[in-house]
Order: sequence, then structure tokens, then C-alpha cells
Amino acid sequence: MRSEGEANSGLYSAINHRRGNRYQAFSQAQYRGTGAGLRMLIYSHDTFGLGHLRRCLKISQALKAQFPDLSILLVTGSPQVHRYRLPAGLDYIKLPAVRKTADEQYEPRSIKTSFRRIFNLRSRLLLETTRQFSPHILLVDHSPLGMKGEIKPSLEWLKSENPETFTILGLRDIIDEPEKVVKQWQAQSIYDSLREFYDGILIYGCPIVFDPVISYEFPEDIARKTSFCGYISEPGPNSRKARMNKADSTGKFVTVTIGGGDGAGEAVVGTFMEMLKRFESRIDFNSLIITGPFISEELWRKYRSESRRLPVAIRKFVGHTRPFLQKSDLVISTGGYNTTTEILTFARRALIIPRILYRNEQLLRAQRLKDLGLVSLIHPDNINPETLFDAITEQLLSRDEPLERARINGTIQLNGAEQLAEYCRTIFSNLKAPEEISR
Repeated sequence: MRSEGEANSGLYSAINHRRGNRYQAFSQAQYRGTGAGLRMLIYSHDTFGLGHLRRCLKISQALKAQFPDLSILLVTGSPQVHRYRLPAGLDYIKLPAVRKTADEQYEPRSIKTSFRRIFNLRSRLLLETTRQFSPHILLVDHSPLGMKGEIKPSLEWLKSENPETFTILGLRDIIDEPEKVVKQWQAQSIYDSLREFYDGILIYGCPIVFDPVISYEFPEDIARKTSFCGYISEPGPNSRKARMNKADSTGKFVTVTIGGGDGAGEAVVGTFMEMLKRFESRIDFNSLIITGPFISEELWRKYRSESRRLPVAIRKFVGHTRPFLQKSDLVISTGGYNTTTEILTFARRALIIPRILYRNEQLLRAQRLKDLGLVSLIHPDNINPETLFDAITEQLLSRDEPLERARINGTIQLNGAEQLAEYCRTIFSNLKAPEEISR
């Protein structure tokens, strides 16, 4: 793999590959003085869990901190967007919700209609939003052409009718097994789409964990406009303050979280509950389970009922996991991008039980973090109350805090949202003067 320095050296130089170099530069001082009329459109398909939405909100918060006058419009399919506090200057358009049912297979989440009808509705809403909002920057989260290609008409319109828009694709660190991704991207002409529609590609990760440019065989011209910005996270904790807060608490504390709750409920939460019952006389810690809002109502009612007789609290949704992760002696979780990033930022020890559903993304991420000595891992095929109890006992007896040590040493870059904002600053500084861009 490439070194961290080599991978990040092109964070801003990649912008120079912008097609045609159409922009006239003006000084950053001029930009900072106004920020007038700047518009950014962020698209997040949100067909599974909460990770895409939460990542886009963290990015939006970092952008608004850098550019208070920037107008951001988020187009999202998440039915949970209303639960979050949005920064001033950010609004959203809610697409009809769909959910993933298998690899590359989707269905309406709530509306009783055909997938084709809801797909056409979403795609046309995206196109009309793009036309009317006319953004200076478009940021597409994760999926180059959107769910089943729903944003492709918008990308085609921008290229032909509004080529001044700078288009960015934000990719998470790991998509799936390299062989599978390369084969799928070749079959779906994704490499051609990256070449044709995107001016810059940002990888929300670090090459020390995984390098998609190499693993997914980016052609040289695409690699030149690709940069690593680090993991998208909230600002990290004050380590000394976090330790003092923990010192004030009594007893051991374990947090269990499965992200948005789409999948892994029985494998992780169910096994944890069974472990509490089976080893009740030996449990010497308190715990909290965060199931996520998408857990099935049947499982939610079951676990909530069982929790009343056990040393565990259970919640379906929390706006921020930070306070719970910081106070925990151990975090048990699935291995999704957003959950893992929060663990890297706030937790001290973690045991990851990756969800293997449709793809091996979570297993690959958890294995790489284990190889780096940052987390422990139990393969979902090996999870049962006994193995889970043994793993928890071992972790709670340990004095090692590998995640705290990694933050002190700067092992993993966790300021991806701030780096993305700086990347956008370079784009904005190459726009025409502010008074000329209020179209």
C-alpha cells in the first residue's frame, strides 16, 4: 500500500485536473469576505441503515463551520432525517424511501407501489432539484450513479447544461471484496462514469486501513483525480477529560450498538441478551443496547421485554452515541463505516461482530482494524453466548486501551470532514469572483 503521506499529497492537486480549467481564480481573502451565493448539493441515496445520512450531516456541519454563508441542500432517502438537528443554512429534500433487500435489489420502504414507479419518481425529483438549485458543487455519497442509476440523468444534465458545477464522488474506505467490485464496475461501466461525470473523487478513509485505488484497480487517469481525506468523524474527545469522566463513574459499563438496526439484530443483540440470561450470576457490569430505529418491531418488543429482568437498558435511537462510547469500558458493535468511525474516535476498546449481509465490507474493515491491533473481532459464524461472554470477560480484565493509544499516536486520520471542507475551499477559490456567481 502507499504511505499515508503519498496518498494525501494529492488532496488539493487533484482539483487541478478539473476538466477544461474553466474557472478564473480569485484570492481566498476575497472569498472569505463574502461567500455570497455559493450553493452545494449533497446526494445520499440512504437505502440501508443510518450511515450515509449521518456521514453527510457531519460533512455539512464541517462545511458550515468553514463557510457560514454557504447554502447546502441535502437530497436524502432516509426516513430518519427529521430526527437530527440541522445546522443553519442546510435544508433537505426527502426522497420516497426504499430499502435494500438483496445485492442490487430494492423495494419501496413505506409506499405500496412498484419499484419502477418509485425509482422514476426519485430520479425525476433529483433531476429537477439539480436544475433548479444549480449548485456550484455536487457531492454524491458512495454510489457513483446512485441507487440503480437514479442520479445519472442529473449528472448528464450538469455535464451538458451546467458544466461549471464541480462534481465530487465521496467513497467510503471499503465497498466489498476487490474482485467483486472490479467485476461489477466493469459490467456496469462505472469506470467510464467516474471518468466522464466526476471532477474529483474523495475516499473517506486512510490507505493504512485499505487502499481502494489499488484494490479496485483505478485506471491512472481516475487515480490522478482521487484523494484520501481521512475518516468522516466528529471532533475527537479531550482524552484527559474523558478519562476523568470515566473515573467518576462506578462499575464496568458496556455499550452494544448495531448502527441503524437494518440487520444483525438477532446475531448481536439477541446473542448478547441470551448471554446475560445464561451467565446472570457472573455478570459484573451494566450495559446499554442501542438497536437503531430500523430494527423490526417484533425484535424490539422482544428485547425490550427481556431487558426489564436483566442488568441492561435498551434504546431504539440516540441522537449522538459519543457520550455512551466515551463512558464505556467496552463497545460491542457491528462493523459499518459510521459505527466503526465513531468507535475509532470515542471508544477505548471495541469488539466488532461484523454483519455479513449482501457483501463482505464489514468483515474486511473489522479484519484490517484487528490486524492493526485496534479492535477485537468475532466472526458472526462463531458467535454464541459462551464465546461472547469469554470475549467480554477478557476485554474487561485488560488494562490496554488500544483506541486511546491510536488517537494519541495519530494512527488513523479522523478529520475527514474538515479535510473535505478544505478541499472545497480550494474549489471555491477557483470560482469566478463572488459577485459574478449569484446566478
